[in-house]
Amino acid sequence: MTAITHAIDIESRIVDTLRDSLGQQKFAMWFDGTAQLAYDQGDHALRVTVPNQFTSSWIERHFSADLRAAAESATGEPAELELLVEQDAGPGDAVQAAADKLRVDRPLNQAEPAAPPAGMAPKPTYSLKHQLSQFVTGPSNQLAYAAAHRAADLADPTASHPLFLHGSCGVGKTHLLQGICAQAKKANPQAKVIYMTAEQFTNDFIAAVRTNKLEAFRRKIRRLDLLAIDDVHFFACKEKTQIEFLCCFEENDLAGARVVLASDTHPKRISSFSEALISRCVRGLVVEVNEPDTDTRRAVLTELARRRGLLMQPAVLDLLSQRYEGSVREIEGVLAQLHALASLPLRGKPTLPGRPIAVGRELVEQLPDFSVPIVRKPIRFNTIVKAVCSRLGVEASQLAGSSRHKFLVLARSLSVYLARELTTMSYPEIAHAMGRKNHSTVITADQRLRRQINDARPIMLPAGQGTATPAELAASLSREVQRLQA
Repeated sequence: MTAITHAIDIESRIVDTLRDSLGQQKFAMWFDGTAQLAYDQGDHALRVTVPNQFTSSWIERHFSADLRAAAESATGEPAELELLVEQDAGPGDAVQAAADKLRVDRPLNQAEPAAPPAGMAPKPTYSLKHQLSQFVTGPSNQLAYAAAHRAADLADPTASHPLFLHGSCGVGKTHLLQGICAQAKKANPQAKVIYMTAEQFTNDFIAAVRTNKLEAFRRKIRRLDLLAIDDVHFFACKEKTQIEFLCCFEENDLAGARVVLASDTHPKRISSFSEALISRCVRGLVVEVNEPDTDTRRAVLTELARRRGLLMQPAVLDLLSQRYEGSVREIEGVLAQLHALASLPLRGKPTLPGRPIAVGRELVEQLPDFSVPIVRKPIRFNTIVKAVCSRLGVEASQLAGSSRHKFLVLARSLSVYLARELTTMSYPEIAHAMGRKNHSTVITADQRLRRQINDARPIMLPAGQGTATPAELAASLSREVQRLQA
């Protein structure tokens, strides 16, 4: 590998790491097509060339740490940061005034959106780096993956509409949304497809209002074949933006366009979301994307390591998949660190180009946080009850009552089952916590759910949540309980 080729590889890794760190929207606005990144191996310096002084100042204030971290992750050593201005586009005051126009329709405690540089219109779409064919599936995401494939087929009249994906950060929602758009566009290059984040939609809407270009914005966003909006929870507390998005949603719907959405939570749990918007979101298919289980994490590790040219020993795969129980994003971060460590010269000898890099336990133990023990808080019973009752739409106070409503019966069984699985509580202790005088009813509730899990018959959940097998529901709630307890 020549020095030039090696430098290009480093710069590519820096770009990938920076994109993951900032998110697609900010990266596209400030770096994709705007800034040029070059890494000097001799000086260990990352040079970022931008078109004007305003962009340079903004990047220095807001993204210096991210740039240095990306360079260090790609090279395995600290890097200097140099910002270079190609040419000055105009007075900074005028640029700043234009940026200030975007600071409306935002709660006081909400971070301000990144403002675009002067003369640069906010982008309605982004280059789509994710493909459905690269998505690693497992029990936690198989339904979402199948729904995404159907949504990408614009010729399929039976595909659920709209499709709403929700789940915690880093579980693959953005990958699925971008994959849907990429696959739809590949099948039909003439299709009008837009992928954007809710933050970008908000910024574009605000800019259109301030510059009297609202009709142009609406023509662009409402005459589509497929509209994908990521991070829909960003619309929370933004009444005017919600109204505009609802009108956009309805017009695309009436025109037969496909709409796919993603959020970090179920639409009914998004704070200050209008009832009209909630009803539109739950009218189609609402699917939760859960954190990967151990087997899926192992498959993700295997695939991502293969793409990076890392040869992982089976024992290492087992070790990492058991230790890092968080999101896919956390797994990607761990592999980025391993790649950097594995790329360092060994006893003065550089790694051979083009050959897979073997990763053993001794390398894993060099990870900065590997020696730090993972401390997990004990699960509290009231946390289990809170998660179960929230999911099933019942009051915790009703669990101690005598009502035989189907969701209350299910809530009691799930609470007991999860308490037995996640805590050291005995049946009498659980009965006492639930306000029951006799623990035999608690045993019956536990046994009832275990029979349902074995039968694997789907359960109809409260409105808008679709169906799930008892095992899927219990596993999902178990992850929710552990997330709440963390």
